[in-house]
Amino acid sequence: MDQNTLNNAVEAGRASAQEYAGLHYHRLLEAVDGHPRGSVVLPGGRVLPGYPSIARIQSLEAGLHRQFVAPFRAEEKIDGFNVRILREGDAVYAFSRGGFVCPFATDRVPDFVDTTIFEAEPDLILCAEIAGPDTPYLEGSSAQVERDVELFVFDMMRRDRPGFLPHAEREALERAHRLPHAQRHGRFSPQDVDALRELVLKLDARSVEGLVLKEEDGDRRAKYVTGRSCINDIRVCGNQLLDLPPEYFTHRLMRLAIFLTEHARTGDPEIERELGRAFLEGVGDAVQSGRETGHVGHPYRCRFRARANAERFIQHMRATGGRHVRIDPASPQPETGEHAGYWRVDLERRFDRMTGTLASALRGDSQFD
Repeated sequence: MDQNTLNNAVEAGRASAQEYAGLHYHRLLEAVDGHPRGSVVLPGGRVLPGYPSIARIQSLEAGLHRQFVAPFRAEEKIDGFNVRILREGDAVYAFSRGGFVCPFATDRVPDFVDTTIFEAEPDLILCAEIAGPDTPYLEGSSAQVERDVELFVFDMMRRDRPGFLPHAEREALERAHRLPHAQRHGRFSPQDVDALRELVLKLDARSVEGLVLKEEDGDRRAKYVTGRSCINDIRVCGNQLLDLPPEYFTHRLMRLAIFLTEHARTGDPEIERELGRAFLEGVGDAVQSGRETGHVGHPYRCRFRARANAERFIQHMRATGGRHVRIDPASPQPETGEHAGYWRVDLERRFDRMTGTLASALRGDSQFD
């Protein structure tokens, strides 16, 4: 991107200057010069493309025929957070979807990726999902990760070039550099509805979030989630019932209903119990927390290889999280045992509306419905 275009975008409030550990860059708050929101302009005007949103299909059979003509690949969807990883100068950085350098992901990338890949492929961008119970951004955890966090490469791009690397080139780079990736389930066509339905039900039984369907020789993408992933979302966010928009819950109920009717699971007593339990557990946890602590929130724990990155993360959360985020004053503190050598940060996100409403109810205030 040329300097005049960037300057005009900054003056118009469409781009924002950022700094991280000596790296000066700009993130796009809106689309600029054909580059989507979330793109990053690096020193010298080189562009890290924004990762596009992937549309969801609600009905598997109808969606396949409407969204795909050519063959596509199916891979497991990972319930985590999206980063784009590249080398700039002598350092490797992980950028969030919004265009910030993520201190947590940047710190942990070397645990999962041999960063010498960027010596052989200096223009390469790895698009990856980081998932697990010890992330600082997500209430729930992926069924594919039982402890700490893991990284899964799911796409690759090149700087200053639109689109993704072809499937064959991506697989070759993954093999050559032993990159971790989401589990793949093969090649399908829009006519392979029965085979995909069987696969989806197996993933649902494992509580996997769903599938991402990727056109084999193009950039078309679609995602399809399982019924139990909808129930799990309700479970882990039930204690935010009043703080999240109502559509968060109604959309998941709609997806679940469509899933059950399409896969002949309507009236399944086990699923009905799971759904009821998901709502009651989340709200029940909020009530219990309100009684015991006087507030409702969600605790997070994350680990860093370097104390400096932990401190940068704390500064970032204080700058962006506002009064809703409380950092444990002891953080960062050195880990012991199996995680010795890491620095741990503990924090909590508070849910103000649930806290206030429950405080009023539990102290005996009268309320009008």
